[in-house]
Amino acid sequence: MKILLIVPDGVAVRNYLYSSFIEELQNSDAEIMIYHQISDAAISEIQSVQKKITNFQRIPLFIESPKARILRESLAYARLLRNKKTLNNNTIMSFWNKNQKGMKLKLLYRLSEIFGFFFSKSYKIILKFETIYTNSISRSKVIKTIEKDISAFNPDFILNLHQRATISAPIISVANALKIKTATVIFSWDNVPKARLISRYDYYFVWSDIMKSELKLLYPEIDCNQIEVVGTPQFEFYFKEEFHRSKFDFFNEFNLDATKKTICFSANDQTSPYEANYLQDICEQLSSLPKNLRPQIIFRRNPVDRSNRFDKVLRVYKNLIAISNPDWRVENNQTKSFAGMYPAYNDIQLLVNTVLHCDLVINLGSTMAHDFSVMNKPCLYLKYNPLEKSSFDVKKVYSFQHFSSMKGLDAVFWVNSKEEINAKILEALDCPENVAKDRKKWMQKIVAYPLQDCSKKIVKSIKLKIHN
Repeated sequence: MKILLIVPDGVAVRNYLYSSFIEELQNSDAEIMIYHQISDAAISEIQSVQKKITNFQRIPLFIESPKARILRESLAYARLLRNKKTLNNNTIMSFWNKNQKGMKLKLLYRLSEIFGFFFSKSYKIILKFETIYTNSISRSKVIKTIEKDISAFNPDFILNLHQRATISAPIISVANALKIKTATVIFSWDNVPKARLISRYDYYFVWSDIMKSELKLLYPEIDCNQIEVVGTPQFEFYFKEEFHRSKFDFFNEFNLDATKKTICFSANDQTSPYEANYLQDICEQLSSLPKNLRPQIIFRRNPVDRSNRFDKVLRVYKNLIAISNPDWRVENNQTKSFAGMYPAYNDIQLLVNTVLHCDLVINLGSTMAHDFSVMNKPCLYLKYNPLEKSSFDVKKVYSFQHFSSMKGLDAVFWVNSKEEINAKILEALDCPENVAKDRKKWMQKIVAYPLQDCSKKIVKSIKLKIHN
């Protein structure tokens, strides 16, 4: 069988091209084509890991017309308005970016809001204009080039590894015209309500039953039989001994004491404005403890955050914090998005061993809670505003739709004030089994188990769908 994988950015590289997914495809005698928009350096890194993949084809440059861009954004705004109402959750509108720079972008988004408000009044109108958008894509200048690329490979199945990438839209348009079966993964646990499902596919691979229900609720035109719960490959790495290093070896690399308790502070990207304040609060509080009780910190920043906002606190508390920066490479100085970045294979062992050898993780609502749950280690979620006079409100963060999955569960240990930091950390370190006791139950709601079987499930499903 021939499988074409759409790889629009670096995140898909880590979760799919480095995981067991490729091995499972190859074990099924699949011929693979990577249709991508990543750099030559990223391709070299992939080939150093997946030596049998030789067919890499760059996706031709696709630029939406202004009309198509306005239409797409209008439809996204319309769906956000409807999702807010359907889910009874006002935070849904946080996913609409109002902070645009430049008059053209401001005008584009203002027009999109006006049209989107009108579209939102009727779901039939939304579907009608989504068809109009799809038809406009089918007339794009890149269609003929994509037709040649796809016809030359002649795939049996096309899988998009990130559902919100606009560059995939003309590819799916061509696939539909050629009657090639298509699927997309829903990339992250919070993606569905964000209204960024650009194209429509024959099949959708999702993390969990929760995500399946959410997708069916918000996109009623999608049939239940099109949605398959498979999990996500990103947690498979924790079960592979090849990535495990001894605690002594790993800690020695960062000049850490292997005999001391260790916490991980995992930071969010720059849309979370007070990450450095939280880190400073933690350091200040821990510094007040006696040395024999004081845990050490491994700091892991978000891969896209290359800002200097942590520099001061990292410098002041250099004897308390070890820095384990993600090993992500930057292309063309694109440091603000995943489009111009890709992970080195080495980053997998950095992340795996951080989780393996730290005793707990503390952060502001990060997915890293689930990474640590794989190893049955607690997560502390920060739940206070670090500055008194600020427009930031931490309550809004935990009102996001994906956190509704925590309802009724003792999923994380809450830190409700700066003054609670020491007591909560020490309690979690001393009695990890007594805090966040439902962390595994929460994880099982978020991701289909067994975690290590995701790649097998996806490949098995693809094979069945090709032969149906």
